[in-house]
Amino acid sequence: MNDDTLQRLRDAAGARQVDDAASRVTPLDRDAAAAVVRVLGETRTPFAVRSSSASATPAPSGGVLLSLERLTAVELHAPGLTLRAGPGAPVDGVRDAAAGAGLAVVGLSAGAGTLPATVGSLVARGAVPRRSLTGVEAVLTTGETIAFGGGVLKDVVGYDVPALLLGSMGRLAVLLGATFRLEPAAARTAAGPAPGVVATDVTLARAFDPQGLLQSPS
Repeated sequence: MNDDTLQRLRDAAGARQVDDAASRVTPLDRDAAAAVVRVLGETRTPFAVRSSSASATPAPSGGVLLSLERLTAVELHAPGLTLRAGPGAPVDGVRDAAAGAGLAVVGLSAGAGTLPATVGSLVARGAVPRRSLTGVEAVLTTGETIAFGGGVLKDVVGYDVPALLLGSMGRLAVLLGATFRLEPAAARTAAGPAPGVVATDVTLARAFDPQGLLQSPS
């Protein structure tokens, strides 16, 4: 990374948010994150993204690690049954914010330790069902900020950008925020199995695998 690019990153994120030694940039807000991505795109600088300081994701060779760990805001809109969270927001914090209003995120597993730690990883890995998302905010590698959905619960005609970003591992855009659909905690929708866990219906198992040859050993 040359000195010109380094200076542009300092201008975009703030000098204190750029760690030269670690090739890491840690924006303080969405606007700064979008400005950083724009600089990286214009200078064709390779970069990797993380949403937690606990992540071991390294900066690519000759590139930058963009850390979204400071984008942790959680905004609850109980009357509209939605909750917006930044990519660095802890999933446990999202659960707690919803639970404090007697609500729960639709389709979000209640089990501890079964989901990624942050909202950014949750969306990147596709660890929530599509119905959980009512909107996303993201920035393309061109630096263009896009926003689809949000507090609108009805279905709308057009490109389903939340579905594209869900499970994309950050390859299509850098997530700046996600808005989740809420429901009363007392009537919450049953969540599916955690990522990587396959649930097998007993009746189907007997029909298609009567000898249990495909079953995992207990």
